[in-house]
This record gives sequence, structure tokens and C-alpha cells, in this order.
Amino acid sequence: MVTKKAYLVLSCLLILVLILSGWAISAQMQIRKLEKTSVTLHNQFQHKSKEHNLTLAIPLQDYLYYREKPRPSWLNYSSMAIHPYYYFAEYISMATDPGDDYLIDTIVSKLNAAAVASNLDDRDRAELALIFVQSLTYIGDNVTTRLDEYPRYPIETLFDREGDCEDTSILLAAILTEMGYDVALLLFEEFDHIGLGINFPFEYGNSWIHSDGRRYWYLDTTGGQTMGWCPEPYDVTSAYVYPVVGK
Repeated sequence: MVTKKAYLVLSCLLILVLILSGWAISAQMQIRKLEKTSVTLHNQFQHKSKEHNLTLAIPLQDYLYYREKPRPSWLNYSSMAIHPYYYFAEYISMATDPGDDYLIDTIVSKLNAAAVASNLDDRDRAELALIFVQSLTYIGDNVTTRLDEYPRYPIETLFDREGDCEDTSILLAAILTEMGYDVALLLFEEFDHIGLGINFPFEYGNSWIHSDGRRYWYLDTTGGQTMGWCPEPYDVTSAYVYPVVGK
């Protein structure tokens, strides 16, 4: 009788081990499947009354990798009284992070092709990139993350198809830098606002000047305005200017 009971117990344990092993193998297979999954995103936007379509395939594994990456927080810097340029340097590193170069290169290639097809000059080509980023949905960090400050890497903003001022400024900085433009992040410290400026030799509206004399015209990444337009009260506010150094 004891032998029979022991046999039943061992049989049950063996069955349980097989079930758990099956679950573990199945879970690993699902994880590997997810790691190889790409999400295809379609973006539509208009420039000079012409409709443009830009399709991107973003590997889910890459998106999840960037979701877990550490990121700077302006709230930490402001509370520690560190000079904003240290904070800026980390935002620049997010815009120029090499891990998503393949994605930024794809966007730039498609935007450049559309610019050539439409015979656009340098200004209109930059504005085409601006309108692409403006086509993403504006949403505050406290809505999507329950945090007051959560800057996103470019791949996150593209995947989520939404973000706030710093997210879209970081994304557009990555795109325009790769396109060969001279751009700078603008920090309006008084209002905890991040914007983006582009250096052009012509007057386009609101601008801020770097210490070396370069003038950067404002790019409204979260609205539908053209180059040089800046919303109140930033249009009459001083700003730190931090040029983005290309790779």
C-alpha cells in the first residue's frame, strides 16, 4: 500500500513538473516571438496642400529596451541647483543616441525623397520634417505616466505616436541633425519648457541667439504653426540655447 501511494505521489509530481516545464517553454517561445515582432505604423501629414505618407516598422524589442533606459529629469536638476547645461547635455544624448539610428535614417531618407519629388528648397525640406513631427498627438507626461516629467527617446515617441514638448523636440532634433541642419534645444527655465530652434540666415519670426552668435528660429513641434512662430509667453522670454552636435 505504501509503495502504491508513493507511486501515485511521484506520478503527480512528475505530471506537475511536466506541466510547469511546458508553461516555461511556452512562455519562452512567446517572449522570443515578441522579441522578433515589429509594429508597422502609418503616418499621414500634409505640406503645401500635398499629402505625404510615411510608414515605419519598429521592432518591439527595441521599443521595450528604450522604455527601460534611464532618463534625465528636470525636476531633479532644478532641485539640486545644477546648471541647466548639464541637464541639456543629457537631453542631447537622448536625441543623438546611436541605438535608433536605423529608424531616424529611414525617416530622413523618406523625407528627403519626398522633398526631391516636390522640388523643395532647404527651408521647405526642414518644414516637411517639422510637419511630420507635428502630426503626432500632443499629450502631457502626467497623463501617460503619472509623472510630471518623463522625457522620451525618439523611438518611444514614434512608437507611442504621442508626446509633449520635450519629446517632440528631442525627436525633431534627431531628424533634422541627421538631415544636416544646425539645430539647438531651447530651455525656457522660467516655465520648465523645452523647445527647438533651427539656424538659418534669414528672418522667420521668433529666435534666440547662442553665445557664439548663431541665431536659432523657433520650431513649434507640438502645434501646427510654421517655422519661426512661438507661442506666448515664450516668445518674450529668455532661453538657454544648447546646439545639438551631430554624430
